[in-house]
Amino acid sequence: TSRQRHRFTREVELVAGLRHPGIVTLYESGSTPDGNDYFAMEFVKGEPITSYCDRHTLDTRSRLELFAKVCDAIQHAHQKGVIHRDLKPGNILVTIDARDEPQPKVIDFGIAKATDMPLTDKTIQTQEGVLIGTPQYMSPEQARIGANDIDTRSDVYGLGALLYELLTDTGPFDPEVFRSADITEIQRVIRDDSPPRPSDRIKKLTPTDAVRISESFDMRIGEMQSMLRRELDWIPMKALRKQRSERYESCQALADDVGRFLSGAPLQAVPESRSYQVKKFVRRHRV
Repeated sequence: TSRQRHRFTREVELVAGLRHPGIVTLYESGSTPDGNDYFAMEFVKGEPITSYCDRHTLDTRSRLELFAKVCDAIQHAHQKGVIHRDLKPGNILVTIDARDEPQPKVIDFGIAKATDMPLTDKTIQTQEGVLIGTPQYMSPEQARIGANDIDTRSDVYGLGALLYELLTDTGPFDPEVFRSADITEIQRVIRDDSPPRPSDRIKKLTPTDAVRISESFDMRIGEMQSMLRRELDWIPMKALRKQRSERYESCQALADDVGRFLSGAPLQAVPESRSYQVKKFVRRHRV
């Protein structure tokens, strides 16, 4: 259809300007003699980042190191003027590079937003009345219908949701809420509800989930909870702040804090203050 062709052209333009080992490479694009558009991309023989981590029973440190590579790739896209807007495990595949090391590859820029790059006049805008993205990883500002003021901090939020899942093996929100709720309730949850801290999420696991997650990390649940408490609570929760001005200012800043944790240096992230919690409560209950 005309809309599909416009979207196709848009994705080609976006990806063609990105050259990074953590982003899928576009080799060629054009049209066949009978008028069909095509593009040839790098084949990524990999699997979603969460599946890779679980299948290889990666420990927390290895997961953080892999996550930092994802941050670096998205930072490159931002420097080229591209916001992904749909960062989730299925769009980040892990493959093995020439050095026999795991390399995440970000794919699917089909709903990306260009901040500076010139696009053709076929560029389409966000469709009115439709949420563009995946609710579990969608920033509050992106959850507004017809949102036009999305900036790079929306991807910081998406990375925060991804980090939360890498640390706990579950997303920041109950996926059942998004499967059963209507669009208004989904928007409200994303805008107003704060997820539990990762250590609290682990603490409240069902026995079945506790066994599964313990096997994925090759670590006892009690040890996981102790490791997450404090600093590994602070990092994803800062990235997931409702107000974008209170998140990390960039993907690089988020990656830097992960690096500080790994090296034992003080973090930029700090726990939410009492006054911050009160302000959030007032925003939720204005009356």
